[in-house]
Parts: sequence; C-alpha cells; structure tokens
Amino acid sequence: MKIKKSILVIFPAIAISLLLTVHSCKPNNDTVPHNPYDDIHRDDTTSYGIPVDSLTITYVHKKVLAPSCALPGCHDGHFEPDYRTPQSSFSTLVYAPIIKNNTAGTFNYRVIPFDTNYSVLYERVINCCFVTANDRMPQDNIGVALPDSSLNLIASWIMHGARDMFGKVAKLPNKEPTIQYFTAFDTISLTFPYAFPTKLYDTTRLDAIYYNPFVVPQDKGVFYMAVKVTDDSTAEGSLQLNKLKISTDQDNFSSALQYTGTYVNLSGFSVWLMTIPTNNLPANDTLYMRYYVNDGDHTSNTEFPRTEMLFPYKTFWSFIRQ
Repeated sequence: MKIKKSILVIFPAIAISLLLTVHSCKPNNDTVPHNPYDDIHRDDTTSYGIPVDSLTITYVHKKVLAPSCALPGCHDGHFEPDYRTPQSSFSTLVYAPIIKNNTAGTFNYRVIPFDTNYSVLYERVINCCFVTANDRMPQDNIGVALPDSSLNLIASWIMHGARDMFGKVAKLPNKEPTIQYFTAFDTISLTFPYAFPTKLYDTTRLDAIYYNPFVVPQDKGVFYMAVKVTDDSTAEGSLQLNKLKISTDQDNFSSALQYTGTYVNLSGFSVWLMTIPTNNLPANDTLYMRYYVNDGDHTSNTEFPRTEMLFPYKTFWSFIRQ
C-alpha cells in the first residue's frame, strides 16, 4: 500500500513538469509556420488527369525516362540525351541543340517548353519513321511505341512548360558569341593562304607544326585576317566590337595594336575582315592575336584565345613576320 501511494504522489509531479516543458517550447507568437504543401491543389489536373504539380522532369524521369530509356547501351550516359538522372535529363533535353534532324530540318532543340510540334523528343517517340523506317524511340523494342500513358505524360510535361526539378520553366539561353575560326591571306581574293582552319591547307606554320605560328614574309606590306563568328540570338552582321588585337605578350593585350573588322562576304563565306599592315610590326618575333566581340546582350566581351587556355591555342592564333 505504501508503494501505491508513492506512485500516486509522484505521477502528478511528472505530469506538471511535462506540461511546463511543452509550454516552454511553444513559440512566443503562437504562430504556425506556413506549410508549402497547402498550396498544392490536387483537383488542378491536365487533360490526361495528371496533377499539374507532378509535371516536373523528376516525375517524367521516374515514370518514363528511367525505366524505358536509361537502359544499358541506350541513354545511359554514353551519349546525349543523358537520362541517368532528372538533372542530366533536363540539361540535355530542354533547349538542348539536336544532333540528328529530319530531312526537312524542322527541329532546332530536343524540347521547347509549351511546344510539342517543334520538340524533337516528342516527335521521336510518336513518329515511326523520323528519318528511316522503324527509328522511333525507344529502340530496344523496334516498331513498338511507348504506352499511351507515357506518351501523354511527355506531351503534357512539354505543354505545361517542360519544368525542371523545382517546377520552374526554362528560358531560352542566350549564349555568348562563338569565335569559330580565322584565316589569313596574302590577297583579298583569298589566294596564298598563310593560315587555314584545317591542317590540310595550313602549310606555312613554323617547322610545319600545325599549332605553331604561321609565317608572313617580310616583303609583304599587308595581309588579311578573316574571322568567322556566330551567335545564337544576334545576326552575325549585327555583332558589336569585332576587334583583333596583336601583342608580343601572349596574355597581355592592354596596349596591343587594334584592328576593327568589316563584315563582308568572300566567295560565299560571311566573315569579319581586317587589313593588317606589317610595316609597324616587329620582325622575327612571335605576335599573338586575340579577337574580341559582343552580341549586345552580355556586359563582358567574348574573347579568344583566353588567358586560361593552353599554350598551343595561343600559338595557333599567332604569326611571325620574317
């Protein structure tokens, strides 16, 4: 009986202590943090009955890409698109340039948000004969399409913005201009090339090594540099700056000689052309070149070769006036 009484006496003390502890942990403002899941409306569905909040690359990857496409020997990371993860799937699909196109050249990107007609991913899974017979994807079961549920999910994901892992719609990337190549010629008629983009015609490099400086004879008073530049959003002829700088220092162009390019068409090739006088250039010294351009959409100019690049890139963009 004494033990029972002890328990009855101790228990109320424990209970009061617990109540005080719980009360002391409660926020002073008595507010409850916002629950983001309260914002989800499961009655907001697509035409296929799929909840809109599920239409992310994570859901599409789980339901379609991982089980049907990321198979050994298929899109398992050995080539693009890469379907190993939701992240790799998104980065190699949405606004990703295509490698294989149809004969009409209809497509530019694998996936364009809100547009199944020009998303090659959708075309590849619904069209039996994209380029050749029976080349519909996936190819592990030739001639057999994905089930309608998978096709509908892909279409619905694209038409609802092809959203990423966080439910955000991607924007068309605006990349910096690409400085593709240069050529150097003795005359404006493109004869007697000093330097050419390919090894086959690049015969005037020092010691016949294709990445060494090209050689300009000392008796030449002028030669011509043609630079090919492209951009994803700005027409080539509307690109800004277009300056070639020449320096004796491979990485310092702060006080280099500058030559502004003129946009011209030479024998069917649209390039930026510069006339380079040689009488004010030092003889028998390696002269490094660097090209600068801007598409009007970036605060920093695009340049090539860049300082952090390996030395052969810089010697390829160089010459010696002998």
